[in-house]
Amino acid sequence: MKPRFLDQYSAIGRLYFFISMFSIVNAISQFGEVISRKSLLANPLQITFLTMIIPLASVTSIWTGRLLSGRDQRKTIFFTGMITVLTFLSGFWLTNFYHLFCIFAVFAFVSPYHTLAQSRILQQYVAQTHTGRVFGRAYSISMLIGAIFSAFSGWWLDQGTQNWQSLFLTVGIVAFFGIIALSSVKTKPDPQKIYYISKKTFFDPWREVLQLLRKRHDFFRFEAAFMLYGIAFMMQLPIIPLYLVDDLHLHYADIGLARGTVFQLVMIVGIPFFGHVFDRSTPRRLSARVFALGALFPIALIFTGFLTGMYQKIGLFISFGLFGFIMSGVHTLWHLSAMRFARSNEDVGVYQSVHIAATGIRGSFAPFLGLAITLLFGNRIALMVAAIVWIFASMAMIYISKLDTETSTLRRVDVSTE
Repeated sequence: MKPRFLDQYSAIGRLYFFISMFSIVNAISQFGEVISRKSLLANPLQITFLTMIIPLASVTSIWTGRLLSGRDQRKTIFFTGMITVLTFLSGFWLTNFYHLFCIFAVFAFVSPYHTLAQSRILQQYVAQTHTGRVFGRAYSISMLIGAIFSAFSGWWLDQGTQNWQSLFLTVGIVAFFGIIALSSVKTKPDPQKIYYISKKTFFDPWREVLQLLRKRHDFFRFEAAFMLYGIAFMMQLPIIPLYLVDDLHLHYADIGLARGTVFQLVMIVGIPFFGHVFDRSTPRRLSARVFALGALFPIALIFTGFLTGMYQKIGLFISFGLFGFIMSGVHTLWHLSAMRFARSNEDVGVYQSVHIAATGIRGSFAPFLGLAITLLFGNRIALMVAAIVWIFASMAMIYISKLDTETSTLRRVDVSTE
């Protein structure tokens, strides 16, 4: 599966390349809701469904993690990756919301394979004490590329009524090279951990998830507290594009600079910083601090809405710069936290699949909650409610951090008395 020209690059080098290429893919995906509202005239409910598709598809990671577990994942990643490539190439003929929805739906259901593949490569090729550093370096490079492409994309979309067609074509080509790189990295097979497709395949993963959560109370508590952050984040998903287009009346270029360029430029600095902090902290303590900061983003957006002219643009860029710093921490925690809970003899893909599947659970109702509050009370009130939920998530992490610390202390005391 590996082209000869990739022989000279290490597994981590190829992972870097994949992440860089898919930063361009993710850059265009940030414009999905805005294109829907601004150019395809989608209604708020359609936009909400579009924001829900990625988290809902994450539930499939329950099976994805098992299908990759114990296998050399190269063939699976290649074939699922080619589906992604062909889907984005079809965007060259995009003319309506339903086609756009289908593109994002296919991308959403295939993405868990790529996410879990990255986690398995990091686990097998990088020492646990250096995963934060390697992760931070890789995503800093990718964010710079994504920031540049986001700025260009916003400008390009303002130049013509259907210029998104050429952008999707470009993304499809870029995705092809990224998939070739990722699918060339061999992962160690383990026959004892391989899952085979059968009638039991659908139900067994759910039973194993319940067993894992019963056995690992610390992991269950962490996921429960993390769920609150996810609710706050997903409540914002339908609110933000409506707020930017309907309340602030922004052009594609301004939205692209804010949501893409400023956001990702800050993440270039933020992800290595949080990767460094992650290596020296615990997922619970770091989550508590990051989620507390998260409440500032919707508040900053609300304040920006009271400004006009250049001051409004400055407020917008500051808001998304702050969000970039916050999401640098969330991004690091989201990708690496499961590795701290998986023991050395366990496949991190199983833990990560639970982590990703939880995204689908909150994605089934949180965007609707945000939409309902928006329709009843307006975008500003909805953003304020999201800020409050961010605070609750931080408080929950502080609580379980103290609880797990006390539990660990009691266990050490019991062992010493024995």
